[in-house]
Amino acid sequence: MNITVQNTVPATTRITLVGEMHDGSFAAEVMTETAVPYTPYWDNLLEQRIVYIQPDDEQLGAIITALNERRLTLDELQNYGSAEGGTSSIPV
Repeated sequence: MNITVQNTVPATTRITLVGEMHDGSFAAEVMTETAVPYTPYWDNLLEQRIVYIQPDDEQLGAIITALNERRLTLDELQNYGSAEGGTSSIPV
């Protein structure tokens, strides 16, 4: 199944901050690009990445589920983001 999410546009850049925890689980939060912290956003964080997509709550849940079930990797997810607008079809 694919979900289609809005890519962000430069004038209103919102990002999805995605984190992998030390226990192997994932978390994500949609925020403005200027709100991204310089320090780890979550406790127990192994890695966090910025992805230029703006999913709604249901889409974000599907993305996190796909990451947790290892059907999607952070590298693959990051390839779907764009700061130039449009949409991305992410297989989840």
